[in-house]
Amino acid sequence: MVRILVADEHALYRTGLRVVLLAALPDAEFLEATDLDSLMRNLMEEPHIHLALVGMSLIGSAGPNIIWDFKRASALTRYVVISTDASFDQVLHYIAEGFHGFISTLQRDDEIVESVRDVLAGRLSIPRDLTPFSSASENSRPRGGLQRRSGLQQSTLGLTPRQKDVLTLLAEGLSNREIAQALHIAEPTTKIHVSGVMRVLNVRNRTEAAVLARDMIRTSEIDPEARRKPRQGRTKPRQ
Repeated sequence: MVRILVADEHALYRTGLRVVLLAALPDAEFLEATDLDSLMRNLMEEPHIHLALVGMSLIGSAGPNIIWDFKRASALTRYVVISTDASFDQVLHYIAEGFHGFISTLQRDDEIVESVRDVLAGRLSIPRDLTPFSSASENSRPRGGLQRRSGLQQSTLGLTPRQKDVLTLLAEGLSNREIAQALHIAEPTTKIHVSGVMRVLNVRNRTEAAVLARDMIRTSEIDPEARRKPRQGRTKPRQ
């Protein structure tokens, strides 16, 4: 059974979010927090909270660094921030600090459910309309407070097969060491591939690369199963 903590100042949104998620996850158990104190109390006292959905207004001036207080209280919980108005750079700041996703109150019900399922499955999640690499047709639809940053390239043209493997694992939140182990290559080689991926995709850091990879997986531009298919050549780590 999945246990989800919904922490937001607004009772109407807490109730609405619970109704939406309960329809998709009927076996889920929901807890609520109305302020930062009750949120921390739930994290420390309630066992096995799998997901915490936290309103950005609840976090306040503490900012994204508060994730470390959350993780000290409940290290295995996955954390998603909720807000109406946020820029892509602001959301990336939260992801870079350790949050696992962002949900906009402007998203459709099915998009919210998809985001929650992604995070519960161990992936990062950011609304596609917020990312600067959504399709042209999607970009033409205004979505209130979602603000994009232009300049990122969605095409995987120019990525080698190995770089696509690395990009897929970046989307899963793996470190360089974990990527090296998964692909049976040396860690210095992994660092070279990660640098190459960021250069080809014109992203500033691995967080942006991971978000971009999730978008590519949704549009089938990269195959998350491809790295599991056998390749010819050496299987021992290369130095």
